[in-house]
Amino acid sequence: MQRITTLGELEAIIGRPPDLVLRKEIGILDEGCRGVLAAAPLAGLGYRDAAGRSRTILAGGRPGFACADSPRRLSLTLPGGAAAPAAGTGVSLVFLLPGIGEVLRLNGSVHEVTDRLVVAVEQAYVHCARAVLRSALWGPPRPVAVAGAPAGDGPLAAPPVAAFLAAAPFLVVSSWDAGGGSDTSPRGDGPGFLRILDGRTLALPDRRGNKRADTLRNVLGDDRISAAVLVPGRLDVLHLGGRARITDDPALLATMATGGQVPHAAVLFTVDTADLRPDGVLASAGVWDRGRHLDPATAPDLNAVAMGHLAANVAGGWKGRLLGLIGKPVTAFPRLTRRLLAAGYRRQLRSEGYATGTPAAPRPGRAVRVAEVVRETPEATTLVLEDPAGEPFDFLPGQFFTLVLDIDGRGVRRAYSASSAPGSRRLALTIKRTPGGVCSAYVQDRVRPGDELRVLGPSGSFHVARPPKELVLLAAGSGITPVMSILRATLATAADTRITLLYGNRTESGIIFGRELTALAGAHDRLTVRHVLSRPGPDWAGPRGRLDPDTVRRELTALAPGAEAHYYACGPAPMLDGIRAVLDALGVPADRRHQELFSAAPAGSATGTDQRLTVGNLGTVAVAAGRTLLAAGLEAALPMPYSCTVGSCGECRVRLRRGDVTMAEPNCLTGPERAEGWILACVARPLTDTEIDLDGAL
Repeated sequence: MQRITTLGELEAIIGRPPDLVLRKEIGILDEGCRGVLAAAPLAGLGYRDAAGRSRTILAGGRPGFACADSPRRLSLTLPGGAAAPAAGTGVSLVFLLPGIGEVLRLNGSVHEVTDRLVVAVEQAYVHCARAVLRSALWGPPRPVAVAGAPAGDGPLAAPPVAAFLAAAPFLVVSSWDAGGGSDTSPRGDGPGFLRILDGRTLALPDRRGNKRADTLRNVLGDDRISAAVLVPGRLDVLHLGGRARITDDPALLATMATGGQVPHAAVLFTVDTADLRPDGVLASAGVWDRGRHLDPATAPDLNAVAMGHLAANVAGGWKGRLLGLIGKPVTAFPRLTRRLLAAGYRRQLRSEGYATGTPAAPRPGRAVRVAEVVRETPEATTLVLEDPAGEPFDFLPGQFFTLVLDIDGRGVRRAYSASSAPGSRRLALTIKRTPGGVCSAYVQDRVRPGDELRVLGPSGSFHVARPPKELVLLAAGSGITPVMSILRATLATAADTRITLLYGNRTESGIIFGRELTALAGAHDRLTVRHVLSRPGPDWAGPRGRLDPDTVRRELTALAPGAEAHYYACGPAPMLDGIRAVLDALGVPADRRHQELFSAAPAGSATGTDQRLTVGNLGTVAVAAGRTLLAAGLEAALPMPYSCTVGSCGECRVRLRRGDVTMAEPNCLTGPERAEGWILACVARPLTDTEIDLDGAL
């Protein structure tokens, strides 16, 4: 692969940095720099230890961790366990402000190492926001395809390392010039921009920018580099060390194009060490908690800081007068200036192909089209879905599908049982509005015929594979939906099966499928339907009350099911508990009982403390107080299994390897499953640092 080995070759490709770009540097910590230091909770730190090994680590943990001891001295505490920098050698930092695109870069040398690292500052300047914007560093993590490890040996061949690099949109790279001067630069792009070529070689595209190209220029004089790689939401950091060379090989660069824009060069990083480990600095700094991000209206204005640095270096003459004119609105109207600069950044990135440059993650599920929206009751709606290709929907009666929706820019999944019989080209999902239900409200208020949706599934173990001679179906409220699928399918395919339905609701107007149930009972002698209402009207002649143990016992005694009957119950937990007690008293064997919890587990408390979650060998993430394991894992783009998100379906079942969790109750996890160490990630909140294993998850 062709190499660039001289400064002339490099500048022939990228050009020379403009004079105004170089004039943004100053040699002291002025007021603007001190304001950034006071607000920044995190920095990438590049240095060389006593053995001459290049290192890039994270420093910080809280705003103001780095102190300006004087205009030319900076001090900070090194993280515990970090090797000490060698005295007199080059050291560099890039300070990150959560929620802000621009960064502050400081270069200097190690003045002293005692209980703190003291840096003699030589250069200070503001780096533009493109690296952070390209990476979407402060936004929600983006789902990525699971990467396979490269063939062969080497540090990059380890599956956790390969998966981390595939998800990483951001890193800081430290390099040194021939005289030992250090620089640490931010690099950002869409996940997957760090291209693993083999078990030891990583390619970093170098896209067009301000032509400083500090890393590239340094590599020409000293090829030793190091890097710290970040994935939003994760508390582990990948530390890389090795050597670099520069290439403009057309074949390689063509594979790294973004929106048709080919990078002008690439760094080929020969990796000697790849160390993926949890980092306490990230946990302490809380940079992934978007509630703790800085408000741009009150954060240090790095554009104003950069303008001040430039003005200090361009005094007098037409350039000075021009900067004076430009600087006045920057100072007088900082909020407007920031909006204009942000719009300029976005236009520039679109011109570089970033509007379409980052491949969208494949949308999960099967595409379907809404054929009909049927209002069953004032609170229940049936979506009749069609496959655009006309393919049938195959599932077992009683199983559920998961709707995958985009609601106001947020991905939402909810599990809903099929109410139709399987095998048809139409799938019916009946959805009852629940108080505070985001998805049920969206379906009722905004979904219309012709809309395109996606579904996952089928899923669930509550189903009838082969109808027995007798079925007793018990449902309450929206628990009728899987029961209706069982009833419809059994009437259509099992001519000898006797069916009894005991269905509880509050009012007669709330009976879902009321007219159809009456018609089916009139058309089939082997179907008996009994409605029980807890708030009946004055003309109601049927049973009154709830499906409590007394009512269920009385009704079953009157209906007299046979000894071989199978019982299928779906509804809220108190109803299922009562039915279980009645069937225990009647001596119904366990293999003839089937139940489905049909209510959401209650929301958990936001009290507690932040914890860490380790997911197998995939990584460690932050779990903010009150957050579930599933929410934290998904925000960090980990491949967590899930469907309903409310503890009803069991799709998010994972094994707890270490730590303590609390789970919202009731949920669908059985006693034997709990005894074997299984938990439901969607309703589990950690009480301690926790480790789970996805192997064997449903």
